[in-house]
Amino acid sequence: MMNAKFSLAAFGLALTMSVSAHGAEMSQACLDAGGPNRTVVIPTEVQSYGTMQYANTVDLEAKEVVLTFDDGPDPNATLSILDTLDRYCAKATFFFTGHRAERYPHLVREAALRGHTIASHSYSHPNNLRRLSWNRATRQITRGISEIQQALDGAPETADVTVAPFFRFPGLNHSSALRGWLGARGISTFSCDVGTDDWRRISANAVVYRALRNIRSKRGGIVIFHDTKMRTAAALPFVLRQMQKEGYQIAHMVPERDMPAEPEAIGNPDDPIVETPPLEQPVDHSLRSAL
Repeated sequence: MMNAKFSLAAFGLALTMSVSAHGAEMSQACLDAGGPNRTVVIPTEVQSYGTMQYANTVDLEAKEVVLTFDDGPDPNATLSILDTLDRYCAKATFFFTGHRAERYPHLVREAALRGHTIASHSYSHPNNLRRLSWNRATRQITRGISEIQQALDGAPETADVTVAPFFRFPGLNHSSALRGWLGARGISTFSCDVGTDDWRRISANAVVYRALRNIRSKRGGIVIFHDTKMRTAAALPFVLRQMQKEGYQIAHMVPERDMPAEPEAIGNPDDPIVETPPLEQPVDHSLRSAL
């Protein structure tokens, strides 16, 4: 068991390292982490994921985790977290809120440019959407997605990025009716398998201890953090380093719609050419307009 009573002075030191030293750390951390993440494709078919609330989770291998971050973006914590993820070649899913995306659109774009999946977590993070009227609850969802998308559309380098069809309920306070409403719009719901308690007023040391304890208990799964907390930013390098030592791997969730199309098979150029016989009846091209 990792001793939680370590000094976080190394974290502050890491933030002041020179550019060349930082680059060297990135390369070594990536190498030690085994290179880029494995991609886990989330099917277009709508589902609910995360055994904290639902029957199933994403298709992971043993000792494999998916990193997720809620509530951001934040100008301090999010940037620090992005830098840590870079050092460990780790990709995550960010469940951003719409009002923070309005306020910090450049951070939404930064996360997308670094290869992370951008998802939604309502507009203003009401703690329980079930307590709102139906119209207000659905408006929270649609406006959140819209503001995040506007942030992405605000620069040409991310204009082709679309918010993933993934939604996480604020406070994980879901309802079957709202999940059905999301499903009708092709949006899957995400809970988690592993909590870290980083939303509580606890120390960074405690975040490390609880995150690792719960990851070990589940032997992996969807892990929930919050990228509005500096305690999380401080804890994350220690969590990732210890996971790496214990043989855990990080997987990156990507919606099926964003995966590149399979290239068409190309025949062996040495194969004999076989002529295709002509059609017996001409093709009626007038039907194309009906397709």
